[in-house]
Amino acid sequence: MRAFLAQIDWVQNTFFFVFYFFMVLGVFIGIIQPSLESFRKSNAEYRKELYVQSQIESQRDAEAEKLLDYQKQNKQSLAYFDHKITQKEIEEKLKITFNNAGVVADGNPVLEDKYHKQRYVISGKLENIAKLKEALELTRILPGIARFNFPIYIERQGDGITFSFRLDVYFLAH
Repeated sequence: MRAFLAQIDWVQNTFFFVFYFFMVLGVFIGIIQPSLESFRKSNAEYRKELYVQSQIESQRDAEAEKLLDYQKQNKQSLAYFDHKITQKEIEEKLKITFNNAGVVADGNPVLEDKYHKQRYVISGKLENIAKLKEALELTRILPGIARFNFPIYIERQGDGITFSFRLDVYFLAH
């Protein structure tokens, strides 16, 4: 074994060992370590993005669930917005109380917030003010969203009453 160890050139081998050690260390520090740092940073950013995305998705799902609950609880009210009250429907409801009421569309539908609004002018003659109250009650039970637009004009004309008011009808455009 001594003969074997005597044949080894220890100076040259030590020199090559140190040279290769520093060369490997230089390659590691110069190439591999920056690549690892870059990977760590991009991996951390990717995980942050995944976390943020999961939070956004969970919030979206929670809001969608709230919307569905709201729609279930207010199904009847929301159905009113789907139905557009027509001039003919208003005339039919008013014919229950009197037969000479006129309904005229006041312009084209206008976009108001997220809904369309159609204004109708309703006018006619009545025997007494109680009939006007009945007519107002009948228009209140229309199968949609309708709102009186004040003022309501009432004028005595001979033995009857002439009236005029505006009715705003709201609906969703599909």
